[in-house]
Amino acid sequence: EEVGPNPVDTYRREDITRLGARTPTEFAQRIPAVTGFGINENNDATTRIDLRGIAPKDTLVLQDGRRLANNGLDGFQVDFNQFPFGLVDHIDILKDGASPVYGTDAVTGVVNVFLIHRFRGLEVYASYGNTNLGFANDMGQETEYLLAGTGDDKTNIVVYAGAFNEAGIFGRDINVAHDADYTQWGGQDLRSPFFAGHVTSRIFFPELAGGARTPTPHSSANQFTSPEYTTAFSGVPKFNGGVKGLATSEKSLFNFADNTAAVAPADREYLYGSFERDLCNKYLTVFADFKYFRQFWDDARPPSPFLPDVWSDATHPFGISGFTLSVPTQNAFNPFTVADYTSPGGFNPAFPNTQASVAPPGTAFTTGVFYNALEAPQTDKIRADSYLFTGGLRGTFAEFANAWDMLKTWQWETGIRWNEDHRDELIGGVVNNNALRAALLDTDPATAFNAFGLNQNNKLVRDQVYTTIGQVGSVTLLTEDFALNGDIFNLPGGPLSFAAGTVHLTNTATGNPDALSVSGQIITGVSPFGLIKGSRDSWSVYWELRVPITGPTWHFPGAHSLELDYAERFEDFSDFGQTERPKFALRWQPLGGSPAPLTLRAAYIEAFHAPTLSDLFSGPSPFFGFIFDPVLNRPYETQVEFSGNPNLNPEFAYERTFGGVLTPAAWSNALQGLTISVDYGRLDIRGFQTILNPHFIVEHELEFPGLGLVVRDPRQGNMIILVRSPEQNVGRFIESYIDYEAVETFETVRLGHGDWGRFTATFNGTYLADVDVQLFPGTKRFTTVGKFGRAFLGPAGGGNFTHNRWYTSLFYDGAAGSCLQGIDAGVTVHFMGQYWDNVDFTFFDNRPRNPGAPPADQIPIGTSDRKVREWTTVDLIFNYTFNLPPLAGQNEVAGYAKDGAKSVNTNDGKDKRVMPLSTAEYNPCGWRAWLNNTTIILGMNNVFDSEPPFVAAAPTNGVFGPTIGGFDADTTNAKGRFWYVALKKRF
Repeated sequence: EEVGPNPVDTYRREDITRLGARTPTEFAQRIPAVTGFGINENNDATTRIDLRGIAPKDTLVLQDGRRLANNGLDGFQVDFNQFPFGLVDHIDILKDGASPVYGTDAVTGVVNVFLIHRFRGLEVYASYGNTNLGFANDMGQETEYLLAGTGDDKTNIVVYAGAFNEAGIFGRDINVAHDADYTQWGGQDLRSPFFAGHVTSRIFFPELAGGARTPTPHSSANQFTSPEYTTAFSGVPKFNGGVKGLATSEKSLFNFADNTAAVAPADREYLYGSFERDLCNKYLTVFADFKYFRQFWDDARPPSPFLPDVWSDATHPFGISGFTLSVPTQNAFNPFTVADYTSPGGFNPAFPNTQASVAPPGTAFTTGVFYNALEAPQTDKIRADSYLFTGGLRGTFAEFANAWDMLKTWQWETGIRWNEDHRDELIGGVVNNNALRAALLDTDPATAFNAFGLNQNNKLVRDQVYTTIGQVGSVTLLTEDFALNGDIFNLPGGPLSFAAGTVHLTNTATGNPDALSVSGQIITGVSPFGLIKGSRDSWSVYWELRVPITGPTWHFPGAHSLELDYAERFEDFSDFGQTERPKFALRWQPLGGSPAPLTLRAAYIEAFHAPTLSDLFSGPSPFFGFIFDPVLNRPYETQVEFSGNPNLNPEFAYERTFGGVLTPAAWSNALQGLTISVDYGRLDIRGFQTILNPHFIVEHELEFPGLGLVVRDPRQGNMIILVRSPEQNVGRFIESYIDYEAVETFETVRLGHGDWGRFTATFNGTYLADVDVQLFPGTKRFTTVGKFGRAFLGPAGGGNFTHNRWYTSLFYDGAAGSCLQGIDAGVTVHFMGQYWDNVDFTFFDNRPRNPGAPPADQIPIGTSDRKVREWTTVDLIFNYTFNLPPLAGQNEVAGYAKDGAKSVNTNDGKDKRVMPLSTAEYNPCGWRAWLNNTTIILGMNNVFDSEPPFVAAAPTNGVFGPTIGGFDADTTNAKGRFWYVALKKRF
């Protein structure tokens, strides 16, 4: 971490590898201050960085200090999958909130990814890993890349090409997730009653129909008089065996969890190029780069239940059968002859959108029919294409230093970047309601839809009723900027430094679903996004002043170095007007020494976050999922609708941070190599903007009067038929946290027995002290810390607000010139603490347990509160790099050898790597040349195959469709024990 006025964590390539992170999703999961949305890649093919767990949109993700376009389908945030780690030089995480230099919309911080722009030689990498030694069965993963660079003292050219391919993991591969009946773990039975052959409380049994595969058409008055039907749940419990001909729970409910992906198969390709050229004796540099990222994502989801009813009339605007299907008695396959209901037709003028589903007057129906499209499994395929081009000039004023000496420190840079994130999505296995209604009215067995048989519709009918819908989304961002920094004059404590700049942004977002999706005449478990069209321009001017009160050249006792920092950013939005936000920071080193043994720092920051274009302009996105109804005291499936909100207001945030860095080497040689840092922060967001969790809305139904967020239907026993969750501004969000890190680097040479290498121990963590939420100004605040689902956040939330997350590691590097040279090995332990489950998805536990149910996950008898246990994983990695000594008399040539690298200080105060010398041989055909600078990597993540802990309220539905349930898929990992091997060669 850089000892400055701001807490910054830096992760270089080797640090990322040591974390056990092989993909961007795994990196997001392993940083204690970060939670991720889409960690298990089963939602929408993106990984989003979410500092502090508030919302991804409040974390600003940059590439080389410039902004990026958000995900093209929803526009929530930048897709972190676009960064291959083979191309990353380092990642800086600014953890104290808004930055006037980068943007006041960085409410929770900045993640700045720096790519490689200087490289010499050629690096080739290939890796393979698999989960087949753990609980997740077989999931192969391959990574390959080629990194090449050339240049001289004036020119740098870098080219990168990489590929990544990963297979899938499904609910059936995970013990706690393979069965949606979670009662044995302490949860609810969330299996679905939607399957073919189920009518109200009766179930068709082929055994009772003499082996016929479909109920006999028009053979009985109704399901209660038909000898081919039996009563659901009429058999004995499943764990006692069951009786043939009686409907056990396994035959009365459909387990959709087996078909749900926890990690969807994906492959990615990357292409990158960078160019720099010094002109005019290095007073002027021209630079340019491009990056292309392509991803194919192939998700498998449960088949769609047929809900709500595709028929309506004047007295049933929400469906004649509500959340089941109504089938005309004239249907060629209807086994019943007596109708439950005869429709008068017509529609309710209060609901004009129901006109397309109006039943013909006089149509007789069998109601309460359940159906699930097992013959047409649902697929979700997304192709992402991201294009990025950057170009500009940078230089210095050193050539004018004769006129004013301070100009030798002045640097400037101007650039332009264009970035587009374009996404195409195809969702298969979708029901065309128009075609379904026609097929249900059909009396011809060759073309009618059979909603009673066990998924026996012929290909002609399937092709008519089931279809594929699509949507195309694109977000573009044009950035034009100019920056200037340097020293103004010298004070007794050091130079007075400044930075200033201006930025112009043009942002557009479009989303175009197909016509059938826009009409709403579909049934799908995946929520297609509505029509999006919006644009925004913003103009920004920022300035920063760093004032050294005291410093190494002039100081007094107790103030060896005292530095004040003031920064401000003025922004003018085309849609939200003007704002100006300041930042004040202090850095105090009371004692002298090298390095300074103690650094104290503090900051006050204000942030302003305008809603994203998708937040404002997204159309309604309906889908179906489980909620727990506290009024009816039971869970069931209902319709949920997420949408944008053009009436949103900006967020305003206020943050205070205090902290320090202790480096006690100057006090004692025994403490050499030890660094300890602790930072406390308190973030207060006013008008916090979010999509509320549907469960939260239902639990607090009475606190949203007049908004129509919860719609109940008295005709269906007052069941909830719709939960609306638009983007909205809530009252306040207040979070307090403590970040801490201890690093000890121990050189064995200090023991006085020669150099045996270096040990590095790291302990890095975040303690979430408190999280309070206020729904509306002036209302009571309640705490959400230590709870699953972050208690109130919707689809952009997920995960949990556990108090404790940390990792600790111990690594060994072999000594140069010894027999241990080239060894780099270590172990990392990742820990996530306990937290409370959502009480509404657990219940009084007075039932006998199934054999084998782990006692640690059971609810204590007579209680309904439940804690999710902690989750600890252990990762191991071993690297060996061949560094063969040169033959006698051989000359050294320029290259990229690890142990010859040096760090030098540059004007920006950061250490930069310079090109080392290599021991590569001149003979390109000799075995020594091929072996030299070759690295063999062996690793294993989650060595003890720790399965994620059970979470009763873990979603089985999400904004993008059914997701994996039974565990926290946003914070934990479904891969289990994962081994990998890799080979890297540098030429």
